Amino acid sequence: MTAFSAETRALLQQAGWSEDRCVDTSEYEKSLKLEGYPLYEVVLDFLKRFGGLRVVYPHYRVKNEKDEFYINPTVAAAHIYPERVEEYNERVGAVLCVIGEAFSYHMTVVMAQDGKVYAGYDDTLIHLGDSGIDAIEALCSGRNMPEVQ
Repeated sequence: MTAFSAETRALLQQAGWSEDRCVDTSEYEKSLKLEGYPLYEVVLDFLKRFGGLRVVYPHYRVKNEKDEFYINPTVAAAHIYPERVEEYNERVGAVLCVIGEAFSYHMTVVMAQDGKVYAGYDDTLIHLGDSGIDAIEALCSGRNMPEVQ
């Protein structure tokens, strides 16, 4: 059983997620390899459970507004220069793999081999969570996400 709050679980289920969800990641793997991103086991496990989900959740700052994230590394990798991800690698001290987009597609979501998740846009990089599940909970709940210097 995954440790999501009831609110986050409901948002995920509205997006088509279930506890036993398992999707084919071969297309994601192919596109990530072509772009030169590492294929960590933690990334593949996350994509099997959450790949393809487009989740709409309450905006963390603007009451009555919605935001969304999309777990699709193929689409996300096409929207960011690999050189930008390399800059993020240096800032966090790890080689990152693109996994999706958040904040209405303004930020690219990346995951490290240890499972930590970050979101970046230009020079801004924030730590979303210590795992994919933690990052989803942070996005859906509006929890404060610290900027990486």
